[in-house]
Parts: sequence; structure tokens; C-alpha cells
Amino acid sequence: MRKIAWKKLLACTLISALALSTGGCSFWHQRVLGEGTQTIYRQDTEQTAISYAWWGNDARHQYTLTGIQVFEEKNPDIRVNHTYGVWDGYETRNQVFMKNHTNADVMQINYSWLHTYSPDGTGYYNLNYLTDVLDLSRYTEADLALGTVNGHLNAIPIAYNMSVFFYNKDVYDRYGLDIPETWDDLFQAAEQMSKDGIYPIGMVKKHLFLSLVAHFEQTTGRVLFTADGSYCGTAEDWVEILDFYKQLLEKKVIPRVEDFDATDFENGTTAGACCWASDATRYCAELSKSGVNVVIGNNIKEPGALRSGWYTKPATLYAISATTQHPKEAARFLNFLINDADMARLQGTEKGVPISERALDALKSSRQVDSLEYAAAQEIREMQDENAIMIPQLESSTVMDAFKNTADKYLYGKESLEACAAEINAQLQGNS
Repeated sequence: MRKIAWKKLLACTLISALALSTGGCSFWHQRVLGEGTQTIYRQDTEQTAISYAWWGNDARHQYTLTGIQVFEEKNPDIRVNHTYGVWDGYETRNQVFMKNHTNADVMQINYSWLHTYSPDGTGYYNLNYLTDVLDLSRYTEADLALGTVNGHLNAIPIAYNMSVFFYNKDVYDRYGLDIPETWDDLFQAAEQMSKDGIYPIGMVKKHLFLSLVAHFEQTTGRVLFTADGSYCGTAEDWVEILDFYKQLLEKKVIPRVEDFDATDFENGTTAGACCWASDATRYCAELSKSGVNVVIGNNIKEPGALRSGWYTKPATLYAISATTQHPKEAARFLNFLINDADMARLQGTEKGVPISERALDALKSSRQVDSLEYAAAQEIREMQDENAIMIPQLESSTVMDAFKNTADKYLYGKESLEACAAEINAQLQGNS
């Protein structure tokens, strides 16, 4: 026992001497990043802990966790605690965090949250105070305007987004049909495909609502919300929207949103999918890998449309908590997320084609722009002058739930068309 104790004492003495001679315990290791191997030398220091929260799928979680590790290796004085999950329920939890001021230091946020949680610009940290850390030199004024509220730069947009129509061209070719350009094209496709149990297009609740709004604006020239977000619709407007919604379902143009997910496009139950441009991989990757010819169609239009009806918006944004205790450290991490070449290569185009030219340059140098998202981004750029910037209320869960829950009463015969239209109108007037 005595010999073992002396050996332990000697080992500790040697370790202490080594630590004193090197000025502290340190280590180095190699990590493969992007196209090469980078040697990172790291010395233990007193760390500042910050937190980061995001939502997404498993692929996003995986590369983000790797990205956090890379950041910590490059910034040994900062530790990033993290929380993440899928979209369902994420906004509900965020409401609680924002109300209790317990939200993460750095957050992935939805565009509509700027209006919901920071209507006067004070709900998130003003990033204008952190430009000595944040490199925004490769962003345009128009880019930054998307995250600015009342003169306060609340958030940095990651990529642009809009509803995009993807089609299984092999299916359309089998029926001798061209890729749809108009609403009538979709109805005509449904006439042929429905006998085989195939829908021309499928979409989730948000894209259903945006599609109905697009048709309404194209056919009437009117809008439901003004540029400042004020509700300006009428009960008569909702009569038109509900009536068209019912036609889409009855004519088998779309399945009910409760019955649709990305796998329906993969397995051929639907011959198309309307989704965010940033969701291209989720909806289309497996089909493309199997040899199916997946193509992007133009946004559906009414002939002689009075308005485009479609909107462009930031895919998602990054913000810093208004109550963070470590704004500089949070800004360093945010800068890493938007500009770092290694992070860009890890993320690829999964969140859309990055607005940051530094990140985009990294993707181009590593040949990571040959993707469905990049093709969708080209479509967004072509439509940018024609489309309006998304009014946050159009993707507000409050607005969509008011519509969908009431619309179901009409679709299932529980209330009349006029009664449901009046109910939706009253709810939105009360929320405005």
C-alpha cells in the first residue's frame, strides 16, 4: 500500500511540474473539416457558457452538434449549451421561454416571431450594438431589413424562402400531362390521376393556407393583410377562400392536410409537393436517389392574375436574447453560424442557400451548390421582383388555426359556408 501511495505522489508531482512548465494544462489534436485536416491547439481557460436553441430534423441536429464542437475548438473560452427539437411544439415552448425571459442566448427564430415577440424592436437584442463582432459586410441593406424592427436589428436572415412546387415528372409524363402552370392545370390533372388514387399535389397546413391566399389575391386583386400587418379582410373574402378550398378537396386536387406528409410524395401517392424551398431535400432527395425525375415547377398562377399572390421571406433567422448576460460571446457564436466556412460546409444548403456570401463562397469552393435547394433558390431569385415580402401574419399559427379549425366545420357539414366565413372574419378582427 505504501509503495502505491509513493507512486501516486510521484505521478502527481510530475504532472504538476509539467503543468507549471507549460503555463497550464493544454492539448492539441487534429480534426477533419471540409476538404482538409486542421490542427487545433487548445488551452484550458475559464469558460463562458452560452446557450443555443433550434428546431429541425435529425440531419440538422447532427451537423449542428458537430458545428458546436468545431466552434468550441476554435473558441476554447466559450462553452455552448444547447437544446433542440422538432418543429411541433417548439413555438409553444418558445412562448413560455420568451414570457419568462428564459430563452436561449442565441436562437433560431421564425420570421413571424419578429412581429409576435418584438413588435417594437425590443424583444430581441439589437445586433447593431455588436457589429464589432458580427461581420455583416457581405449582407445588403435589403437583407438586413428583413430582421429589422423599428430601427433595431433583431435578427440575421439565414436564407430566402418561398413556397415551391416540386413534381414527379415521370408520373405526369405517364398521364401525358405537362407540369402544371395554372390552377386549371391541377384540376385537369386530378381528373386523370384520381381514378388511380393519385393526387396532383400535396401540402401541409401552412402551404395550403398560403396557396389559398395566393389564389384569392390572383383572382380578386385584394389582400387580407396590409403591409403593416393589419387585418383588412371581410367575411365575403372568406366565402371565396373556403369555397375554393372545398373544390380542391372534392375534385381530388389535394389530399386533406391531416393525411399528407413528405412520404406521400416519395411513395407516389401524390405526384407533387408544395413545400418551402429549404425543405427540398426532405421532400425530394429519396425520390431523386431512386432515379425519379423530380422537377421544379413555376408557382401556380391564375391566367390574367391581378396579383402574384406568392411571397418571399427569410427561411429562418438567428437572434440573440434581449436579456443575455454574454452578448459578445453570443455574437461570436452567431457570427460563426452565418459566416464560418467550416460551419457552412457542414450545413450545406439544408437551411436553404445561405445569404452570407462568405458561407456561399465556401459551398461553391467545395462544390456543394449542386442541390435541389440551390435550384429552388434560383427560382426564388427569378421571382423576387414579382413576389412581395412575406407579411408575418400570413404564417402566424393564430391566423392559420383560426382558418383551419373553422374551415373544418364547413367541410364536415357542421356549419354553413357563410357562418364559417363570418366566424373566421370575427376571430381575425379580434386578433388584429
